[in-house]
Amino acid sequence: MNQWKSIALIGYRATGKTFLGRILAKEVQLPFVDMDEVLADSLGMSIHEWVSSFGWESFRQAESKLLQELAGTPPMVLATGGGVVLSASNRMVLRRHFRVIWLQASLETICERLGNDPATPSQRPALTNLRLEEEIRSLLASRLPLYQETAHFSLLSDVDSPTVTVQKILGFLEGEPSDAPCGDFTNSRE
Repeated sequence: MNQWKSIALIGYRATGKTFLGRILAKEVQLPFVDMDEVLADSLGMSIHEWVSSFGWESFRQAESKLLQELAGTPPMVLATGGGVVLSASNRMVLRRHFRVIWLQASLETICERLGNDPATPSQRPALTNLRLEEEIRSLLASRLPLYQETAHFSLLSDVDSPTVTVQKILGFLEGEPSDAPCGDFTNSRE
């Protein structure tokens, strides 16, 4: 079943990119790569520590370099960081080298998941000085067009069970020619 091109999962923090990505990778028999995990390993510290010491711009540069490297490797399922779409060159690399699936979740789901995940403090440093809910609302609004521009397909990751969500992704991948235009965003909440 390794006829797949690389698959990238994009979306805001806590929309299920890593969790669903691991399940999807097993289904399509491809290796799974989590960009944040690879970056933390290669940087030798947590993302929070790196950002505190060197800033977001330095982290984004390392993220872009890693994405470029991964684009030239054999097929995989890739969980990206939520801000990977901020760079126009990253959006182009994703569209060109990956089937891009945009995972979305409600504001309430994202807040709940971030609050319940013990990895949040070390792997998800604050992006603004706003309260969590305000930060999420603001960043989702500003990133919406970037996710739309990058994705081939979009779906809600907090409506169905993980198994059903992965089956929907597989349905898209099995029916979508590799050079097809961006998918329908009718599942979008925006």
